Amino acid sequence: MTGSVTTKHELGLKIVDFFDYQSASPSGFPQFVHNYFWRVDQNLFNNGQGTPVDGSDSVFCRPTRVCVWVLPQARGFGDGSTAGGIQTNAEAMYTVNCQVPGIMGWVDTNEAPSYPRALALNTQVTNVLPQFDTKWKKVLTCNIDQTFKSSEVEPVFSGAFLDPDKRYDQCLFQMSIVNPQTGEPYQTGNADEPDPGIRVKVEIWIDNPIQMQNQASLAVFRNELFTSPSTGQNEGNFTGTTEEYCQMDLYGSLDKRR
Repeated sequence: MTGSVTTKHELGLKIVDFFDYQSASPSGFPQFVHNYFWRVDQNLFNNGQGTPVDGSDSVFCRPTRVCVWVLPQARGFGDGSTAGGIQTNAEAMYTVNCQVPGIMGWVDTNEAPSYPRALALNTQVTNVLPQFDTKWKKVLTCNIDQTFKSSEVEPVFSGAFLDPDKRYDQCLFQMSIVNPQTGEPYQTGNADEPDPGIRVKVEIWIDNPIQMQNQASLAVFRNELFTSPSTGQNEGNFTGTTEEYCQMDLYGSLDKRR
């Protein structure tokens, strides 16, 4: 075999994000469904730098797994107050509906723009009980690779239908929080007196390719002596390193400085 391979790896990352589920809206129309998006057109290591070819740092930052947790409600606080008027354990109980959406090709509504109809592919319904020693409650675990293994369905990318600038934004999951007895929204959606937000934790497993085009500061200095690496006898001294193109690869995780 002639030649050699320098780079062929992807880096596996786990990204943790937090947000508050809150349905209250100033428009007067409660927003009970929360849609979580991840942009796949990003390089989390910012290598490539567009040199020597513009766009060489563009990679498909691919989500492979997503996990979601929520914090249970607490009936009371140390000062005797309550959260959103919640007085009992029964009132503090809520149900989380989570799903991973997919689409089957394009949907033509004969209107501009055309909108896709999202279909639930991976669903999970979880009842969350109040806890005084609060612990995260997992409400969704999805292997994205397995969910979209079939060619029959595709992930939902918003910009393909609405805005070209958002064409790389993938909807990883959707969630709503409802009353476990009625199935109605758990929060009132009142913007004047909003319910306390429910904290949500999201963990995304990412594959980020390593680009073949990178830069580093280095130099080769020539002289006549092994004893003086930076001193020139006849043609000047070493002037320092400069940023140059080179090829890089990740060979392992050491963790020696922990």
